Amino acid sequence: MATTPHDSSGTSFSFPGFTGTITGLTHTIADQGSGDKIDISHLGQTAGATVLSQSRPLKGTIGESGKSVSVEFIGTGMISQGATGTLTVSGPISISGSATCSSCTITLAVNDVVRGSAEFQYE
Repeated sequence: MATTPHDSSGTSFSFPGFTGTITGLTHTIADQGSGDKIDISHLGQTAGATVLSQSRPLKGTIGESGKSVSVEFIGTGMISQGATGTLTVSGPISISGSATCSSCTITLAVNDVVRGSAEFQYE
């Protein structure tokens, strides 16, 4: 089988208490600066008008670092929301750091394996 330039084979993932096989991974890094503006444009503006904005009313954000990893997996375990530990991803991307599980979902279906997804915020 030919490989593509974007082949993600060989990607592995570990988190304390997690057992499963990764079937998908999404890595996100977002600017979480407290100086971000929010869009307050409205339908009363005319075409070509400047986008209206204001400073965020609250300081800080969930996931202060703006770094998150979402994984889809096959396995029987569930990662507890709020669980913390060392997150390690190796393969085409490498991540290693302290992380917190912000959500985990398990799906059971007839004639299928147990599947799940989890999202982590990390430093």
